[in-house]
Amino acid sequence: MANENEIQAKFDSEGSFTITLGSLANAAGRSSASVDNSTNQRPAAMVSFAIKAGTAPTSGKIYEVYLLRDLGTVASDNWGGTDAAFTPRNAYCLGSIEVDPTLNATVYKEFSTHVAGPLGPTWGIAIVNNSGQALNASGHSAKYRYYIPEIQ
Repeated sequence: MANENEIQAKFDSEGSFTITLGSLANAAGRSSASVDNSTNQRPAAMVSFAIKAGTAPTSGKIYEVYLLRDLGTVASDNWGGTDAAFTPRNAYCLGSIEVDPTLNATVYKEFSTHVAGPLGPTWGIAIVNNSGQALNASGHSAKYRYYIPEIQ
């Protein structure tokens, strides 16, 4: 007899990253403060962003999104786990967000972290602005929602 149970993604409640994106300069990066995953050890999360341009960015340019992990003795690109300036070297790039070349336009994008393997006990994200212009002083958000496989 066939098993009638299915494995589906179960989502936890939404959380927010602590990351200062307001007025982030062109060709500059920013890391989030760390997110503690040590209690539940969730394997993956959906991360979503709303990033608002300042003056009109250059058409075809991007914002880059990186996954950062701290396993206790080694952290991605020596990330300190704080909301701070960040320069990527070897951190896992989750992807990019193509800018809207319109004054004060907000772009939205989601990424899944599962492609990079387990999140580990402490993790975060980094954004690098390669839009050609500084970001708007306000209007940004960076959120996450853990998901786990569960038999339904």
